[in-house]
Amino acid sequence: MAEKLEDIPDSFLCCICLDLLYKPIVLSCGHMSCFWCVHKSMNCLRESHCPICRHPYNHFPTICEMLHFLLLKMYPITYKRREEQILAEEKAIGYFSPQFDFSACGSNANQEHNPLKDTEHPSITSLESTSVSDSCFSSQQVPNGNFKMVSITDVQCTACKQLLFRPVVLNCGHGYCEACIMASVDKGLKCQMCQFLHPTTSPKVCLELDCFLERQFPKEYASRRDVVQLKQACMEIENQTDLPKEEHLQQGATPAELKIHFSVGCDYCGMYPIVGDRYQCKDCVEKIGFDLCGDCYNTRSKRPGRFNQQHTPQHRLEL
Repeated sequence: MAEKLEDIPDSFLCCICLDLLYKPIVLSCGHMSCFWCVHKSMNCLRESHCPICRHPYNHFPTICEMLHFLLLKMYPITYKRREEQILAEEKAIGYFSPQFDFSACGSNANQEHNPLKDTEHPSITSLESTSVSDSCFSSQQVPNGNFKMVSITDVQCTACKQLLFRPVVLNCGHGYCEACIMASVDKGLKCQMCQFLHPTTSPKVCLELDCFLERQFPKEYASRRDVVQLKQACMEIENQTDLPKEEHLQQGATPAELKIHFSVGCDYCGMYPIVGDRYQCKDCVEKIGFDLCGDCYNTRSKRPGRFNQQHTPQHRLEL
């Protein structure tokens, strides 16, 4: 009965499982899905496509922690139910998604209050209806989550530390304003937080999140719009250099020629399947294993594995 108090808007429903987004991933086209829903829908033989817009992609993105903690904060009861459901499924298959420590999360999700504790108190404060009209929520679909608990610090840009405006999420899972990203795209797109190089074309705006931000913070969002538009008016947007186009698998070439490692993905950049050299860890004991593409092996990144593996720099990697 308690979960019925949390009316989840369509904006935060996964387009694949049709349930509340759990450990959300944002594809380069801007559409969101659950971690496992994205992974299961990817093509293990060739490039994958967004289930909504069919935009092609070759990299399995990292979970967006900002969105993860935002949804956890707004819908604690439903999110807890999703957590228990997914954990049971993970135990059954022996593969596990990344785990997050609420108290150790970054600034975007650094909260004084842990909403999971509210599951002991199912009385949820409802969001009062407002007169703000938008395309995210219909008049018959006013959400009843903990919207009053959400603050601007939950949804800040990694670069400018202000309310996200036209948010984009990089392959590493960190969120930025579109304008902040475009200002640094001339020499490749590297995350300012983790220094990881974004491997694909410039990410598209996550419109569902953008619509939520405009509705949740109307005054602040309008102020951010004015500031960003003023800055954009002072610079030549047309002269910005775009990122190299994402390299899709060559049509007509044989797997041997491309060195495609079917059903094997890189645990750092998310390339799936790995094309080119594949380095396999000989010491990781997890059922899913641990693999790197040639580029990630050469850069010696220390990013955590995509599936909660306990890989360390001391482990042996063999070609």
